[in-house]
Amino acid sequence: MFLDAWELTAGDNFTRKIFSAMKHSRCALLIATPEAAESGWVQEEYEYMFNLAKQREDFHWIPIVLGEFPDFPFLSNIQAVDFEDSSEEKYRTAFQKLLCGLDKQAPGAKPYFSGDLALPEMDTASPEQTSINAQHTFIKDVWDRLDASMPLMILAQADTNTQHYIQALKQSLQQGYPNATFLHLFPPASVRVDSAAYFGRLAKQCGLDEGVSESWEWADALREKLDQGEEFVLLITGFENGAEDTRGELAGELRGLLSNYPYSLKLIVMGSEQLAAAKYKLGKHSFFNDLDEMRLPDVSLQDLKDIYLKRYADLSLDDDTLESLLTFTGKHPRLLESALQCLKRGDPDWQANIKNSALPSQLFTRFRNETDAQLLCDLLQKQILGRYDAWPQDTLIRRLYWQNLITDCDGKFVWRCGFVQQTGLELLQC
Repeated sequence: MFLDAWELTAGDNFTRKIFSAMKHSRCALLIATPEAAESGWVQEEYEYMFNLAKQREDFHWIPIVLGEFPDFPFLSNIQAVDFEDSSEEKYRTAFQKLLCGLDKQAPGAKPYFSGDLALPEMDTASPEQTSINAQHTFIKDVWDRLDASMPLMILAQADTNTQHYIQALKQSLQQGYPNATFLHLFPPASVRVDSAAYFGRLAKQCGLDEGVSESWEWADALREKLDQGEEFVLLITGFENGAEDTRGELAGELRGLLSNYPYSLKLIVMGSEQLAAAKYKLGKHSFFNDLDEMRLPDVSLQDLKDIYLKRYADLSLDDDTLESLLTFTGKHPRLLESALQCLKRGDPDWQANIKNSALPSQLFTRFRNETDAQLLCDLLQKQILGRYDAWPQDTLIRRLYWQNLITDCDGKFVWRCGFVQQTGLELLQC
């Protein structure tokens, strides 16, 4: 069995190794979640699995759904295994179906796995409580802008698990706008998707009638509902995915809708570096100039409690431990997750565990070429790297920022934490 966390070593070309693993396997599992549907990388893996299954009779793949069915086209004609919740009976039924699928066997009338099985923990936190707690920082900032009828663009640095924030946003907005229709849109990630498929998928996500294949048809269908007095809250994630032409069409239609319905249409677009580039590279010609910009904030102590620890319900940590986590990791989301996983496993020296893992070197994977290394060594000797700029002209500084290795502190670029800086010095042998 190949699992990337088990098999990849520091310095590996993980793209090549994962595709090689699939090529030498008889079965692959695709975890099909709403998050995966937005991921260009997962789309590439799916296409590779799909083509491999057509070429080889001895290879097949199985989609696994966790709860909400995502908008993956293949789920309409390929049987998935649905782990819809963590209740023992349903989980054991789904697990037996998965085992049968691995061997290409029908599960029978009453599938049920009766052997030893470690069941996942049930999520006991109520949506209402999560929504209230999450408003301490990020959610409150979003509400302040929406209440002022400002369309909003939210930007995140690399490795940020935006699903924490997306779920908190969904819960809060659905409760805060009970008379509005909340829509979470995520355009197709593949650049090969044509305009008809692109807007057909958006129409499906909006619950519109079938037959939409043009951008104006999609906008007119929404416009008709807005003219009838309906209100909408649109959260668009993965906007920067897909072909540039179709993104441009969507941006143009959104501009028109917002100008005509500023109070009955609320818009939030969430993305990362490519979304920021769409604003700053196009300058005054960009649709995103009309959007108020907000960066996802660094993880606060309250966010760590209310959002991150929600995934580790049995992990009880005092404030001093949580503060030490934030200090050591520099609030880097990926390092934080690694530290929490160490603590969940009961590792007493979680700092040493992180230092000795492959993760530190992976953070600098994109900066290993000779040109970058020379310039980077100079920067690694400094504590302050210059004045903060939303889109730095210095290409290396900009890349370091979006890769989440540096951050903004009191209007200046600084290394995210001493651990990241020291890791860079050691890896590049500065």
